[in-house]
Amino acid sequence: MIKRSDIKQEDIIRSAIELFSQKGFEQASMEGISKQAGVSKRTLYKYYPNKDALFEVIVDRLMCRFDDQCDVQFEPSVSVKTQLTELTLKQMCYISNDDYQMTARLVIAECIRCQETSKVLVSKFEAIEDSYGLQKWANQGIDAGALEISNVPLAIEQYIGAIKATLFWPQLLTHTPPPSCEQVKQTIDHAVDNFVTAYATSK
Repeated sequence: MIKRSDIKQEDIIRSAIELFSQKGFEQASMEGISKQAGVSKRTLYKYYPNKDALFEVIVDRLMCRFDDQCDVQFEPSVSVKTQLTELTLKQMCYISNDDYQMTARLVIAECIRCQETSKVLVSKFEAIEDSYGLQKWANQGIDAGALEISNVPLAIEQYIGAIKATLFWPQLLTHTPPPSCEQVKQTIDHAVDNFVTAYATSK
């Protein structure tokens, strides 16, 4: 059962994202956020002492660890192509929704504007040791003899970067609608084929 306090915090976070996006971090006020969320200022300050605390929560959402959503394991009995496609589809669906796009624009804009704010985002990036859980999967694939990769972090970053170049950055920067499911699948299929060609063994 969902607690009422959880609902209130969700309303607060969503309202903060909306106001930060509309007015910018500096111009948005805690009073405005409380009104937007339909909660008292007392309730707002109970959960979040200031705007910086709220911003950190928003950044945490943006940097959500995809590998926390499922246990990423390499399966030797399943082809590399099938595994990587399924894992990536699950993970990339997250970044194409409207909430994620709006949050990403907010975070990027504030990081460009304010050096202190950018430190928050950088610290979150540094806390992520395994990009989308795929580094773990790739290392397991190497141990199983199904992959040959000399630099796993670089290979995974290039793989994810190729996908985001089509499915994330254009939509983020030009405010175009999120890609269709078919566009997502086509882009991922192409990236997977390139990855398999480069790193899969003949085993």
